[in-house]
Amino acid sequence: MADELERARKREAKLVAVFSAIDARDDAQIALGQALVELRDLGVVQADLAEMTGLSAREVGAAIRAAKNRTGRDDENPEDAGEDQAATTSDHNGAESH
Repeated sequence: MADELERARKREAKLVAVFSAIDARDDAQIALGQALVELRDLGVVQADLAEMTGLSAREVGAAIRAAKNRTGRDDENPEDAGEDQAATTSDHNGAESH
């Protein structure tokens, strides 16, 4: 019985560690996105951000979206249009729907 209780306590402690790490990862993603947004605002195009940092274009876009979601920033940057257009769906005859 004591062993089961000890195992339950250890599992609980490890779950707390997991959730703390997830929160830290989310915070780091937001901080990354904010720094990338600031660089972009200084005139660095998004493709160059990926090349300069060694991140993929998808990772750069995800970080920027995370920062925008956290800060509630709605101003669209023309460089984001490509990602948004890629996410649009097509109707049955191939025309893009927006």
